[in-house]
Amino acid sequence: MKEQNLGKKVASEAIVSFGGMSTGSIFRYLFSIFMARWLGPQMLGLYSLGNAVTRIGEIFAIMGLDNGVLRFVSREDRNSSNAESSIYASIKMGFISSIIIAITLYYSAEWIVLKFLTEDPFLIKIIKFYAFTLPFTVITLIASFATQGFKVLKYKIFVNQIINPAVLLVSMVASYLIFGSKAAILIPTFLSAVIGMVFILVFLKKFITLDFKKIISTPFNTKILKFSIPLMFVSAIGIIMHWIDILMLGIFSDASAVGMYHPIERTAGLIRMILFAFAGIFAPLFSQYFYEKNSEKMTEIYQLSTKWIFVASLPLFIFLMLFSNQMLMLFGNEFDNGLALKILSIGIMIQAFFGLGSSSLTMSGFSNLNLLNVLVALTVNIIMNIILIPQYGIIGAASATTIALFIISCLRFLENYYILSLNVFSLKLFKPLLSGILTVGVILFSQRYILNLLDYSSSLLNLSLYLLMAVAFVFIGYFSFYTLLGIDREDRDMIDSLKKRISNQA
Repeated sequence: MKEQNLGKKVASEAIVSFGGMSTGSIFRYLFSIFMARWLGPQMLGLYSLGNAVTRIGEIFAIMGLDNGVLRFVSREDRNSSNAESSIYASIKMGFISSIIIAITLYYSAEWIVLKFLTEDPFLIKIIKFYAFTLPFTVITLIASFATQGFKVLKYKIFVNQIINPAVLLVSMVASYLIFGSKAAILIPTFLSAVIGMVFILVFLKKFITLDFKKIISTPFNTKILKFSIPLMFVSAIGIIMHWIDILMLGIFSDASAVGMYHPIERTAGLIRMILFAFAGIFAPLFSQYFYEKNSEKMTEIYQLSTKWIFVASLPLFIFLMLFSNQMLMLFGNEFDNGLALKILSIGIMIQAFFGLGSSSLTMSGFSNLNLLNVLVALTVNIIMNIILIPQYGIIGAASATTIALFIISCLRFLENYYILSLNVFSLKLFKPLLSGILTVGVILFSQRYILNLLDYSSSLLNLSLYLLMAVAFVFIGYFSFYTLLGIDREDRDMIDSLKKRISNQA
């Protein structure tokens, strides 16, 4: 890759990723809104608990092979037989382990629900039904990360961020209208997993000759396993930390509390999609530069990607901090805990800013250090949940996660700084920070004299219009200030890439 094309390469792939993730987030958000309004907090809570248990099982089923195949494929030429062999071996190993975990999850569902969660017996059926999706989701993830290893994100994004959530939404609405509430929880997850796998395998054939006989005959790849197994524990602890609020609310409270927390986690999680959009292209590029021992390019892509994550996530963070109560009202008037949303948004904003530190450590071979980081954060999260949830409920769960995310972010910053000589802070961050401060001042004025003229509490339509106006005020104001402060070369790379994508779609 030519040096002058680095900014445009990162910008181009991140725009594709962000566009797909934005679309997927809309579908998932609508899915959660419909489920909350039609089924109520308890059924939404049962869905969240079932999903949490299954996603934890999925991490052990995939054994870190998603990141393993990404690392090994990204270092090979596109037509390399080694890349093809790595993909075959990873799919085979992932499929076998997913069958084992699926069977284990199926037969332990009753014990999990009755021993730890003491919930409605319908949750047992949810977990057993979701266990059947594991082989499909594991193959989908390995195959999608394999396409990412060729430094092309569009296929992974299209399947995981558009196809899967679109199927989830459409099948949920159809299942509810035709079969009722329980079917609306069971059917969508299974259909989404199967259809997603079919699509990604079709796309994978653009890079390799997908031969199922070769997949069966390919031996296990111990090099990939040795790299991936530590990442399995990193991912497992990370995903447990992601779902620990849901699980511990289920343990210390009930499904209704879990259902009330689901929209908070879903809404604050919108900030994460910006981190993931850049991490997708950052990881294979950083891996390549580390392999080439090009420290200058490592620093450049690290600071450049972090800057754009901050630029893109700050207006969304501002919006969620100023309009938290109104956003939660989309799910129903009983979902009104804006304070918890603000607290969790702070934690996820911190995670987004420092989040590339996890990818840089992994792609440079320090996966064991990443494991230690998430283990520390998980321990803190569990302890804080035990202390805070019984006394403060949903607010306690949000606070526990924010504290844990702050600690893991500090660890990643220090490790990247002292081990890899990577500093996330730079003068490039001053302009977006100042733009954000000015935007907050303008929005507080607008909220008092303009936005509040609309009675958003009178109907869902008025609420939607109010939020659309608020979004417009925040984003237009923020990027207007950002433009007035000056456009540099890196910003022009992003703008040029955005224009190119729009013209290609026209």
